[in-house]
Amino acid sequence: MLASFDGCADARLRELMEALTRHLHAFASEVGLTQSEWEGAIRILTATGHITDDRRQEFILWSDSLGLSMLVDALANPLPAGATESTVLGPFYVPGAPLREYGANLAEVPAGDPAWVHGRILGVDGEPVPGAELDVWQNGDDRLYAVQNPDGPEDHLRGRFVARDDGGYAFLAVRPVPYTIPDDGPVGEMLSAVGRHPWRPAHIHLIARAPGYRTLATHIFDSASEHLDSDAVFAVKPSLLREFVRREASDPATPAGVATAWFDAANDIVLMPSDEAGEPTDPGRTA
Repeated sequence: MLASFDGCADARLRELMEALTRHLHAFASEVGLTQSEWEGAIRILTATGHITDDRRQEFILWSDSLGLSMLVDALANPLPAGATESTVLGPFYVPGAPLREYGANLAEVPAGDPAWVHGRILGVDGEPVPGAELDVWQNGDDRLYAVQNPDGPEDHLRGRFVARDDGGYAFLAVRPVPYTIPDDGPVGEMLSAVGRHPWRPAHIHLIARAPGYRTLATHIFDSASEHLDSDAVFAVKPSLLREFVRREASDPATPAGVATAWFDAANDIVLMPSDEAGEPTDPGRTA
């Protein structure tokens, strides 16, 4: 089997295919894979393809729920001291979010408790990164992302922001809530069969981009959320926990348009210089 790849002119492709074949054969031999188990695996892969469409990516859910996404992320993103850590992109990212003004509201319909998210985008040298773009998306109190709700506004709870001259950014989000990854398909069947839950802790997704800096895909997690120690996709990192501090409507810092209690979440983002040889694919730039 390995010799069948000898004619491959692409050295990296040959390396990948040979290693994949070795490990697949070793797995089957180690566990004594039966014919019925092999047939079951083929049915699962077929079902995964059938359920995947432009609004749902079941293959990424497999990768996330088996910890592979986080391993690939770790291999691709060695960081200098002080740089913000990356984490999984997740299956609900959609390029082309609307460009919004500083401090704009992400929620196009009511979606939960207001949360003022703000900070600066900096380099590891501490200097601001003016003009950096921050791509944001999150779920609301219905536990859904916009891409999961075809009946809702397409741009609900997502947007892009440009950092000011001092690197500053701000937007009005909602305090995120825990939610389950889609568990009505093959991945959900696997989780149920092995006694795992499908819950993710409350978080907001961020992608930061700037010329001369490595694109960063990350989250901020609500430090008071449930499931921080058992995230279904293993994406929690202690450095990404943020406190959502409750404020009253009477607070002088209350954002414009907010007439209720709200939450304040401070979050600086520190980018590392780009490395042309190791720059990861940016989904927002290649779509």
